[in-house]
Formats: sequence, structure tokens, C-alpha cells
Amino acid sequence: MIANRLGRGSRGRLLSAILPSMSNQKADALGRVPLFARCSRKELEFLASRTDEVDLKAGHTLITQGSPSDSFYVLLEGEATVNVDGKDRPPVHAGDFFGEISMLDRGPATATVVTSTPARAMVMSHAQFRDAIKSSDQLLSSVIASAARRLRRDSLDRSSA
Repeated sequence: MIANRLGRGSRGRLLSAILPSMSNQKADALGRVPLFARCSRKELEFLASRTDEVDLKAGHTLITQGSPSDSFYVLLEGEATVNVDGKDRPPVHAGDFFGEISMLDRGPATATVVTSTPARAMVMSHAQFRDAIKSSDQLLSSVIASAARRLRRDSLDRSSA
């Protein structure tokens, strides 16, 4: 690793230069997600500090309908299929998010989501998600409104089937 070759004193300077840049990139990516569009820069940086970034292979199941889900996802790259009650829903793409309903009520997942291409995502555990929405009334309001829209859409789809 580069930091190991630079010696102990340089390692700290290198990490302090890299980490804010990574956090800024994560905050920038979150700022492009409609759910977080009204969040301040400070809120985006707070959120970014509470996310983990993962690379996923095509065919990776992220959430399984009816099973417990302890993660909220923001897709940064790639695409994933969504299936509700055995019916395909529109796929999710970069900038889309999912898993928020289970984060709010700790209930089972309302859909199955599987990557259809290699993908990269930011992930928050329930504890990270809870900390994030506690920190921002705007974010809490956006998450609740988004969850309500999804539930209403799914309810209308079921009643028209």
C-alpha cells in the first residue's frame, strides 16, 4: 500500500487527505438522489459518514420480499430488478433507493430486489438509517413521503389487478 511505503508520519497525512475526498464524493452522490435533494451540504456529509459503499455482482439478491431487511440502499451504478408478489415492477437505476419501508417499521421487505448488472451502492444499516433520520427533519419527512407514495402505488396496482 502507498501509505506503508511513505512511513508513519506520511500515512496520517495521506489518510487525512483521502478520507475527506471520499466523504465529499459520497455526499455529492447522495445529493444527486431525489430523496436527499433538499438536504443541506452538512446533512449530506453527515449521511455520507454513515453509509458503506459496496460493489455487487449481477444476480446478487439485496432484499427478499417477506424476509427481514436491515438495510437501506442507494444505487450509485448499475440496475436491479424489482419484484412484488411475483410481478415485475419497473427496475431501479443509479440514483434510485429502496429498503426504506422496512427501515421505518422494522417489518419484512415489501419487494425482492436483485441486481441485473454489476452495481455499486451505498448501504445504511438500520442503526445508521435511524441516526440519519433523527438528525434531519427534512430527511425524515422525505423518507416518509417516499414510503407513502410507494405503498399507495403498490396498493393501487394490487386493487386494479
